[in-house]
Amino acid sequence: MAVTGPDSFGVVYTTASALSKLGCNFINMNQTTLCNQFSSLMIVEKPEDLSNEDIQQSVKKELCEKGFDMSVTTRDIVRGEETLTEGEPFVITVDGPQEGSKDILTAFTHVFYEGRINIDSFRSIEQPTDEDGKPLEKARVLLVFEVTVPFDADRKALHRTLADIAHDRHLSMSMQHRRIFEAIHRIIVG
Repeated sequence: MAVTGPDSFGVVYTTASALSKLGCNFINMNQTTLCNQFSSLMIVEKPEDLSNEDIQQSVKKELCEKGFDMSVTTRDIVRGEETLTEGEPFVITVDGPQEGSKDILTAFTHVFYEGRINIDSFRSIEQPTDEDGKPLEKARVLLVFEVTVPFDADRKALHRTLADIAHDRHLSMSMQHRRIFEAIHRIIVG
């Protein structure tokens, strides 16, 4: 089930309450807020006699009654074909002027698609101000991909390809094994 819309206090509570009344059980949930827009993806166990439409209508009704303008989508889990890549985890970061990043997502994800590289997590963060909160002359962007690179992939060729794509757009790119990335950032932060 997915719930999306303007972020407000009580959306998760109202959703959880509605699902509980229906006899549903949370298995897993992930949520994020982006530009004040809430999005939640939930894996929910439901009673056999309860349809997805009934769940959707009940949750939507409770959200509306509390004044929340949320979209609710329900569907049965369908296992993706070959989406779990056996390989090693890498963190790829791209940083630079926002104007250079216009098609970077398309370019990088095309390389990932061709190489059967699974994107485990992705974030794009705009930086319109400097550390002091003053507007930058040119906004910057940071993209962070956490990917699983298949064991048989040529990592040097992948790095070269991604670095060339970033360089052509005046962006910097870093590709590190996740363990190395986490160790470096733990030392810097800690």
